Amino acid sequence: MSWMRFFRRREWDEEREHELQSYLQIEVDRNASRGLLPDEARYAAQRKLGNATRVREEVYRMNSIGYPETLWQDIRHGLRTLRKNPRFTAIAVLTLALGIGANTAVFSMVNALLLHPYNFRDLDKIVRIWENRGIDEGLDARFLAPADAADLKSNSTVFEGVAVYRWQNFNLSTEGKAQQALGVSVSSNFFGLLGARPSLGRTFLESEEQPGNDQAAVLSQAMWQRQFGGDPNILGKPMRINGRVFTIVGVMPVEFKYPVPVELWTPLALTPAEKVDRAKLSLVAIGLLKPGVSIAQARAELDGFSRQWAQSHPLTNSGRMATCLEIRKELYSFTLPLFGLLQVAAIFVLLLACANLASLLFAHMIGRQKEIAVRAALGAGRLRLAQLYVVETVLLSLSAGIVATGTSLWSVKALRTSIPIGWTQWVPGWDGIELNFSVLALTILLAVVVGVGCGVAAVLHAGRVELNVRLKEGGPGVLSRAKAKLRSSLVVSQVVFALVLLVCAGLTIQGFLRLANIYKELEAANVLRLEISLPKESYADDAKITSFYQGVLRGTAQLTGVSNVALSSNLPASNVDNESTFFTIQGRPALKASESPSADLRIASADYFRTLKVPLVSGRLFMDVDSVAGARVAVISRSMSARFWPANDAVGQHIKLGPPDSIEPWLTIVGVVADVRQNWWGSSTQPEIYEPFLQAPKRSMFMALRTAAGPASYASAVREVIRRLDSNVALNSMNVYENEVNDSIAIVRIMGILMGVFGIVALSLSSIGAYGVMSEGVAQRTREMGIRVALGAKPADLMRLVLGQALKLTLIGLIIGLPISFLINRAMAKFVLGIVSVDLSVLALFSLLLAAVALAAGYFPARRAMHVDPLIALRHE
Repeated sequence: MSWMRFFRRREWDEEREHELQSYLQIEVDRNASRGLLPDEARYAAQRKLGNATRVREEVYRMNSIGYPETLWQDIRHGLRTLRKNPRFTAIAVLTLALGIGANTAVFSMVNALLLHPYNFRDLDKIVRIWENRGIDEGLDARFLAPADAADLKSNSTVFEGVAVYRWQNFNLSTEGKAQQALGVSVSSNFFGLLGARPSLGRTFLESEEQPGNDQAAVLSQAMWQRQFGGDPNILGKPMRINGRVFTIVGVMPVEFKYPVPVELWTPLALTPAEKVDRAKLSLVAIGLLKPGVSIAQARAELDGFSRQWAQSHPLTNSGRMATCLEIRKELYSFTLPLFGLLQVAAIFVLLLACANLASLLFAHMIGRQKEIAVRAALGAGRLRLAQLYVVETVLLSLSAGIVATGTSLWSVKALRTSIPIGWTQWVPGWDGIELNFSVLALTILLAVVVGVGCGVAAVLHAGRVELNVRLKEGGPGVLSRAKAKLRSSLVVSQVVFALVLLVCAGLTIQGFLRLANIYKELEAANVLRLEISLPKESYADDAKITSFYQGVLRGTAQLTGVSNVALSSNLPASNVDNESTFFTIQGRPALKASESPSADLRIASADYFRTLKVPLVSGRLFMDVDSVAGARVAVISRSMSARFWPANDAVGQHIKLGPPDSIEPWLTIVGVVADVRQNWWGSSTQPEIYEPFLQAPKRSMFMALRTAAGPASYASAVREVIRRLDSNVALNSMNVYENEVNDSIAIVRIMGILMGVFGIVALSLSSIGAYGVMSEGVAQRTREMGIRVALGAKPADLMRLVLGQALKLTLIGLIIGLPISFLINRAMAKFVLGIVSVDLSVLALFSLLLAAVALAAGYFPARRAMHVDPLIALRHE
């Protein structure tokens, strides 16, 4: 049979039926012409033809194409069956859609943030290179010395190329107004190493790396559109940056965003002194591995370079080690625990949904026992039955996949826009979260795998058909011991999955609530936060920097309603780590550089602690006399005092920044203040050293103004104060500090919400699943219930019987799930630092909750069992 006949099957069958009737009529007419009576003529014709039905079946078989046709029949039958059972279909599709949809949405985030944060051609071969000083200084301090970078460029055997760049805060002057733009100065091979080409113009020439010849600029697509309206004739036009005139030579395509969230690139023109500098770790370096070179080989070579530099340059490189990491893994310490946890939770939701769907299918099978028996009696084998039910469940899962995909389109968009841009702009790949081909392929694969798995499980549950029992009127069916164990194992698995999900959700929500309260003491609602970066060309020495900021402090302090004004090199909840430093304690035994204690370092003005409500523990705070002309002083945190001076007051002790051989001056500790947690992922007890701003000024500072009310209304007045001092100084950002604090923990809030949703889904699915299995169990035991009632069992006895079974299965699930949940509890506390802590009360709470859910799920089937009529039940005998 041709495929055309397959698609015209009904028309073809009608033609064959017409031919059969025509042949029969011809034989009847022929017999009649021989003198037979009409009835005798028809009877003789039918005898010659034989069994007409068998002939039709034989013709049908000869003109069939085998498996595709039976598959099409099963698909049509499956669609009719699902349409006739709308309640079962809706529950099954929704159950599976929850599992598939959760995985699709979360994998969209994992795919964009963890697997493909950048769309570079050789993403897995591009690495970040840096030197560390034996201290974990965080992602924001992964830098390389310029002379060491030059050695790598010229002598490395594992890198095809090494490019360097330096972060810059650019002041753009346009029509007398100043504004800030975040950018980087890059080496000429930067774009080529990343395989990036401009959409307009060119990138930098090697000759533009020379000081005085570096006044070229490449714009991001966003800046080109925002600042210049997408002018196609932008190339060659001037642009005033940090008081100098630059020429725009290129525009990068919209998909190029490295490093995020840079908008402007200029050539990196190092002075001769900077090129040979090995003391300052000032450059960010990236390298492209040669073909066939592994990350381990690259690290081994960098280790060799480190030892060589330490021997040839001991004053600068002693105690420093160079290493590298794939750039797509740069943020893994933050993103992997969070989104990895979400992905694991989504997988557990899918497993729970699958177990729940299997329970629904098994319960649905009870009403189809006679159908199975009839099909078996008509010759259907187990493979034929398997195909029938696999097709049906695949249709269910594909329907769920369609629903999940549609829902995921909305949920992915909601996830992408739910986190403030102030946080997401620093996360590579965030704007790339979408349902791409790989995510859709995964959805379809999940749907098919789940459908086939559930269909096979349903057929195995049906087992060998007992025709003599199931073809009886109203036969109850018999549940074998193996099937009973399989059914019970589904309830146990649902309890295990639900407990794990609920514990994860509970711990994450608990962690968020705890984090939401750690910054309450700052009273951030009445604080205005802004960031100022002074151009290096105009503020080349400390005196000019100090003079400008003192003018800003005086001018803003005079504003009506402003109670406190302070400067700081970093503010709590900034999502940026503080600078870390070694320090030496006077009078303690000298240690090696790598063994010196370390602490966070913060530069702060005199009024910083009062502005942010950081209480004084002992000693005094900074005063105006703590200037460059006065004695060098420091304030430390309580945790630092407790760790290094546990028996004595730290006030009056002396420390200096750096290792014992450091040339830094000794600082007198004049005060101890309470600990303040810098970021949600860090420890609240990290030692911290505060230096007075007047003794250690910096060009880039944060400013905080405490007002009586409405801090946002002071924005224009603060801008005017700064404009009067220097109209070329722009503000990086300005916002109510409370908004900044809330934004800093927004990702944790979303995590808490998502885990809470997963927990609710888990509880709902486990309730539905337990109820379905309990209902199935009662239906399978109808005859047993009738016999028990006939023998004198009371309704309360039947209630205890059913509820006891429910509690027994729940208890087994809890016995299995509690150790697993405890281990996951420990793992979350270890890997999701700053959010989750071990809490046995959460385990106990959700164990009791699941036990209550099991009782509720068993209650209604138990009530049905209490009202079993023994006459109806025993009639099945």
